[in-house]
Amino acid sequence: MSNSINITKCDNQLILVAVNNDNTNETVEICNIVSGNNNTVNVTIEIEEGTSAETVRLNGLQQDLSGTHKIQVPKGNYSLVYSGINWGGPYNFQFSVNGGQPYQLLNKADKPLNGAIWSLGNLDTIKFDVKTPATV
Repeated sequence: MSNSINITKCDNQLILVAVNNDNTNETVEICNIVSGNNNTVNVTIEIEEGTSAETVRLNGLQQDLSGTHKIQVPKGNYSLVYSGINWGGPYNFQFSVNGGQPYQLLNKADKPLNGAIWSLGNLDTIKFDVKTPATV
């Protein structure tokens, strides 16, 4: 069984990193997505057990982003760490894990924020397991 992350807002840059709770020296960058210019984002990332952890890198500055992308990570118990970066102007970030509640920071016109604006010390907030699939 895989875990999935659905990203529905990204203005300007969203970085997701999985930290292995059994070995905090083992981290995997799940994705590094840039977007903006009112382009839509509807990206699903499926996390599966494996060894070829190639980061999902997407650039939506000139186009809408959509589709399903897969990443393999070693089996283990993980926490997901996120960081939202705004380069200027409006900001919007939203994603959910395994169909659960959305994690979000939505633009407030009266509260301009620039730089690394979204993380909230989130190491222990979002947890998931990566297991070897059962054979049939």
